This record gives sequence, structure tokens and C-alpha cells, in this order.
Amino acid sequence: MNKDEIVRAIRDQRRRTLTFLQGLEPQQFDTPTALPGWRLREVIAHLIITDKSSVTGANLLAVLGSMDRLERWNDRKVPRWANRGIPELLLGLDRWGRGMARLARTLPSPAYRLRMPTIFGRAPAGLLIWSRVYDEWIHRQDMRRALALPDEDVNLASPSEFLLTAIVPAVLPHIQGVSGDVSLSLEGAAVTSWRYDLGADTGRPDDHPESAAARVAGPAPSIIMAASGRDPFDELRQDGTFTVEGDQDLAARFLAKLRVV
Repeated sequence: MNKDEIVRAIRDQRRRTLTFLQGLEPQQFDTPTALPGWRLREVIAHLIITDKSSVTGANLLAVLGSMDRLERWNDRKVPRWANRGIPELLLGLDRWGRGMARLARTLPSPAYRLRMPTIFGRAPAGLLIWSRVYDEWIHRQDMRRALALPDEDVNLASPSEFLLTAIVPAVLPHIQGVSGDVSLSLEGAAVTSWRYDLGADTGRPDDHPESAAARVAGPAPSIIMAASGRDPFDELRQDGTFTVEGDQDLAARFLAKLRVV
């Protein structure tokens, strides 16, 4: 978890989102997404209030609680921004994106390593900052999909590395009564595969995934979107989007719990 790389990734993700939105026609902002009740406007509002509340500390209790609590908080706040004018939405994205990057840069490095209760389980505080990269990449794909555009397949390293890291506190504790190691390789993301010991609830980068009992590999965009709940792993596996080698039951039990949102 490299602070400087996280700060750069936060800036890069917001630049990409703004560039994408600035190329749209006004009516496209009202396009419904696959997220129930959310148009592009609501997705943009979510990105703004997440940054604003992180900078002001307004969402502190929510992010240190459960995911359900955070989602309820989010649902209350999104309507306050969603129907504002497009220039104001873009200005809000730019302004609060800069504020979020400043917060990430100002937070001292030791604070990134401080372990605490989070929506991902007990984890370093830096994981919460880093989650902004993952969340924004996913929501940009939500908007692209609503406009019948393909998922992006570039600059995937930081959101991929976040997912691989977050699996340890967010997923492994929920896989009960299972032992064995599973490797996960996100292809096209220029990141090392990770190996997870399901019995010990541990994970680490691993240069030799071929020796794991179960091996899962596939395109980074597809696996990230499936892990975020957008696409079912079973369907992606059936259509050959990703592969599973070795212990099929072990891999299936791992994938059944692989959800990081």
C-alpha cells in the first residue's frame, strides 16, 4: 500500500472521469444505469458526496461501520446533488476530487498503516483512502455501460491491486470451514498474482500461482466488475471469460464469497 501511488491514482481516476463526462451530450446525463434508480446523475452525485464527506469527515461513522450503514447514508445524500445543473456537477467533481487528493497526500504515512474497523473489516486506514480509486473506476464503467460503451482496459493496476489487497480483510473471514490456497491472477493489469490461504485468512503477492491448489485467472476488468457485484462469476466462468484450474470446489467456494464493494 504505497501512499504516493495511491495519491497519483486518485488524481488519475478523477481526471479520467471528468474527461469522459465532458465529452457527453446534456441528455446523456439522464441515462439510467443498471444501478436501481440511478441515472448517470446519481452516480456523479455519489462520487461528489463521497469525496466531500471524506474531506469534511461527515461520513466518518459510516465508513467505520457496516456496508449497509454506508449505503443508507449514501442514499440520503445522493438526491441533494443529483438534479443540479451539469456545470455544477462537473465543478463539484473537480473541486472535491482535488480536496480528496489533498487529504490523501496530507495524511501521514503511519496513519495509512493504522489498523481499525472499516467497512472492509479490520484493516489499515489507508485501505479506505485507496478504495476511492476502486470505487471510481467501477462507477465509471457503470456509466459507460449505460451508454453501451465497453469497459476500460487501461490503467488497471491500482484498482486491481486494491481488490487483491482488500480480499484479505473483506472476504477471507467469511469463508468458513475451508482450507487450501487459491491464487487469483488479474490479467492485463500489470500486477502480481496473489495467493490466499483460506484456512489461515491470509494473502500475499505470489510469483508462482501455478503451485496453488486452485488457480483463478481472467481479465482484470471482468473480475473487478464481478467482484463488485455487477456480473455473476458463474456466468463469466461458463462463457470462458476467466479460467479455473486445480481444485474446482475450492475455487467455487472462494468465488462464491468474492464480493468487495
